[in-house]
Amino acid sequence: MRHPYTRLRLAAALAAGIGALAGAVPAQATLVYVKKPAAESSVVYVAADDGSKRRRVGIGRAPAVSPDGNWIAWIGKDDGLEQLMLQRAGGGATLMVMRSRSLDALHFSPDSTMVGAVLSSRRLRIYAIPTDAIVPVGSGFIRGWTFSPDSKTIAWGRATKSAPESAGDVYTAPVAAGTQLTRLTRTGDALNPLWGPQGVVFDRQRTRDGDAPVYNLWSIQADGTGLRRITRLKIPPLASGLIPVDLSADGGRLLAAFTGQDTLVGFTVDPQDGATRSLARHADGGLIGYDLSNDGSTILGHTGGPDPSDAHDVVTLPYPSGGKVKVLVHRAAYPHWNR
Repeated sequence: MRHPYTRLRLAAALAAGIGALAGAVPAQATLVYVKKPAAESSVVYVAADDGSKRRRVGIGRAPAVSPDGNWIAWIGKDDGLEQLMLQRAGGGATLMVMRSRSLDALHFSPDSTMVGAVLSSRRLRIYAIPTDAIVPVGSGFIRGWTFSPDSKTIAWGRATKSAPESAGDVYTAPVAAGTQLTRLTRTGDALNPLWGPQGVVFDRQRTRDGDAPVYNLWSIQADGTGLRRITRLKIPPLASGLIPVDLSADGGRLLAAFTGQDTLVGFTVDPQDGATRSLARHADGGLIGYDLSNDGSTILGHTGGPDPSDAHDVVTLPYPSGGKVKVLVHRAAYPHWNR
């Protein structure tokens, strides 16, 4: 539901900004990140992709950049409700396009015309920028979601129960209200899809008595064929395993996160042979990858581990890992870019 007062602001801002959607990607890519991530008033910044020319955007968290670099989005809060905020990367009017008790999993479409989020863990909504319309697409207990590479379809994990450890299957649906959904997997243990040019990478979950469920990565084609296992990791107690984070433009390089109790560490994964490599030596305080460059050569992440109250720096390093770490922004976290 949109605030009544935003309609005029949306109309004015969209009239000024929609032409940029058809334009070329800016010569210098865009970076967003968060300062003071542990504070109630964490602050979102936008900058050039080398960390220079930074600009304070506003109070919020979980920022993202559209692939063409023209838009930034983040999650703000007002009157006890979380809000999906949208602004031109170069500045201008701030648009509030959705709000709910909770908002998570914010993603732009590959063609930069849409941005979506999960509302209260059960509703997936897409905001179409050119038409100022909100499209309801996915539902159920949502366990991860993704756009298709052509931006025409979404895939999401749809669990049967509300418990965080529950899983179900991956479904797809065109980005249009009232369209028919398709069940992509039928194993009852699938979640966290990530759609790339070579198919959909996702987790299959195995439960354990008295312990966290175990994740390993699989892939499947968009028509439901070609189910294939990627990783065969042995997961220790209190850990779950790998969650897919980002794919290079050709689908040949995969960035993932190894997750568990008080654990979140960046990993690289070869989607073909399943070879994995950690970005950090220590599970509780290492480097977490949040994004890949389009060509897959560079990882964007932050140091300092998963605890927002710890010290972090926004950094880059070569893929697969082991190369020199370059600091882009000191004392900052949760980065995203469109390089």
